[in-house]
Amino acid sequence: MLELLHHPVTHPDVRVREIEPWREAGQTWRRLQVHFPPEITTHNPDQVFYFDALGMQRRMDYIAEVNGSTLVGHYTSRYQSFDGLLVATRRRVFRRNPDNSVNLNLPSITLDIHDVELVHSDDEQAQP
Repeated sequence: MLELLHHPVTHPDVRVREIEPWREAGQTWRRLQVHFPPEITTHNPDQVFYFDALGMQRRMDYIAEVNGSTLVGHYTSRYQSFDGLLVATRRRVFRRNPDNSVNLNLPSITLDIHDVELVHSDDEQAQP
């Protein structure tokens, strides 16, 4: 199984299992099928996370329940280091087909992050 430290899928009530790999754009991505409990706020409780050969998250699939139960393929890329933390600075959200394919020419949402400021807390009571 992929090693994921400090990620919501490490919560004790989250169910995670690795499923068959996915081939896209000449790459093979490992996939985790994740079920979140009601106390964790998500787009929907059942999601699939895709990871490349370096262990970087490249995509996540979910159903946008607040938006008419739209099938979504959410891509993350252009990771940059900010104070030692790798952040995906490019996000593209596409409608997903029932076979998990997406039309990469028609993004529904685009987000480009140009700068990240990390705020460190000295408070021992602070939660991550």
